[in-house]
Amino acid sequence: MGKITRILIGIPLCFTVLVAWFAWSAFNSAPPLATENLRGAGLSISAAIEQLAVADASFRSLARYTTPDIAYFALVDRQGFVRFHTNQGLIGQPFFSAAQKKFPVSISEQRERLGTGEEVYLLRTKVHANHDEYLLVLALHTYRADQVIRRAKTGVTVVSALTAALWGLTLLLLFMLRREERHHKEMNRREEMARLGEMGAVMAHEIRNPLAGIKGFAQLVETAADIGQARLHAEKIVTQSLRMEALVNDLLAFARNDQGERQITDLASLIRECVELLRIEAAAQQVEMKVVAPTSLKAHAVVDRITQMLLNLMKNAIQAMPEGGVQTISLRQQGDFIHISIRDSGIGISPDHLQRIFDPFWTSKTQGTGLGLALCRKVAEEHGGNLTVESSVGVGSNFVVTLPVGK
Repeated sequence: MGKITRILIGIPLCFTVLVAWFAWSAFNSAPPLATENLRGAGLSISAAIEQLAVADASFRSLARYTTPDIAYFALVDRQGFVRFHTNQGLIGQPFFSAAQKKFPVSISEQRERLGTGEEVYLLRTKVHANHDEYLLVLALHTYRADQVIRRAKTGVTVVSALTAALWGLTLLLLFMLRREERHHKEMNRREEMARLGEMGAVMAHEIRNPLAGIKGFAQLVETAADIGQARLHAEKIVTQSLRMEALVNDLLAFARNDQGERQITDLASLIRECVELLRIEAAAQQVEMKVVAPTSLKAHAVVDRITQMLLNLMKNAIQAMPEGGVQTISLRQQGDFIHISIRDSGIGISPDHLQRIFDPFWTSKTQGTGLGLALCRKVAEEHGGNLTVESSVGVGSNFVVTLPVGK
């Protein structure tokens, strides 16, 4: 969950930084770009006006010159009088006040707000006509050039809205993930409580029977007529005690979370050791045990847990052949995984039972806790592998343990 959270926060954070940089760059470059466009348009129009003034000394042709960008323009002579103005009523009027300079030293430009409230770009420059020098005052509309600024502002607004929406979705997704995580934890807690209840019921049922037997045989020992009869009853007490011990050991093994220290283990040697431990039990039931295992295959494993898993599977295979048969334990590597196959020629497992044999506390036997195969699968999964089975009634079963190759 922590990694997912970092990814979910990291992606919109990177997006926000990149978009903020892009929007900031576009917004800051928009005003200079608009001014540059206005300056270029002003200089072009100034050149056109100068050509018309040179061609017509009376400046009448200037009255016909207009473009959508021009708000107004005027020509002022050295004495400060308006020689031409797009507003004909201003021609001949003084242009400068007494405090103002009559002619600028160089080109000047600025934004100025008219009496109508419109902001214009005001360019002042010198033009030459009729062998004289005039001041050209050119006011341009800014709405077309300022489209760059408006687009930049719109872009910032849109980007801000998208970024806010992205963060909103991210926070919503994080909230839903956290809620789902809490839901899973609650479900796991409930399942664990149900599992503990089921475990308690199984323990009560399984322990009650041996305890009843122990109690009954202990009472018989007290009233035994001779030592031989007392010894017989004592042996039965020991048998029931061993049954209880096996139940407790299975429960502890299944509930164990400490996986122990892992080490590189030669699986072939481990399989042969398990076979030797079960050789007498198998021979008593007329079961032949065969091993096909190359010695070069090794896994990174907790030896005790893998040994417990293999012994459980091999014992189950022996018990599945009450009339005798052959058990074959083979070892092979496929890709990055090692496959341990434990095949028997026994009675097989019915399809109905096959779907439940790995469920904890489920068993088709009259005795037993139903934890053996569940424990075997748990051990395989603890090591990053799995346990699967194929079985046919009357033909036999094949349990396959998959473990990662030790590196």
